[in-house]
Amino acid sequence: MAKTRLVWAIVAAGLLAGGMSGCSKSEAPSAAPADPEDISVAVGTGEFIDSIVGFTATGDTNEEAMGAVILACQKAGGVECTADEVTNDKLCIVSVASDATDVVAGGAGATVEEARLDAIKKAEANKTPVGQDAVVVVSSCP
Repeated sequence: MAKTRLVWAIVAAGLLAGGMSGCSKSEAPSAAPADPEDISVAVGTGEFIDSIVGFTATGDTNEEAMGAVILACQKAGGVECTADEVTNDKLCIVSVASDATDVVAGGAGATVEEARLDAIKKAEANKTPVGQDAVVVVSSCP
């Protein structure tokens, strides 16, 4: 029963994070504005009192987007904030989390489902497999 509640907490937290974090941008000024077609998007997660919350952020580069997603999580009070996936390639990206294994992973693909499967595959390749209970915490698609 506790696992079911946590999984639902993860799902609910992921849904709330979109409204809570919105799209944040690095506060450091860039030399020149990026072409809107080349904007990078990152997804990440952070821990909040027994649940995982997802965040999205953008930046002119992949590095800026990753830094912005971690900063958004930290500003919201999250701990163990991570940037799980980043792209500027017009792909869907996701963060997935497993209560059973306490693993979070990111992936990319043409659809959210393909990105979820990519995240699971990457976690296995890193020898940190996510559990069968893995759910998408946050996603972003072009």
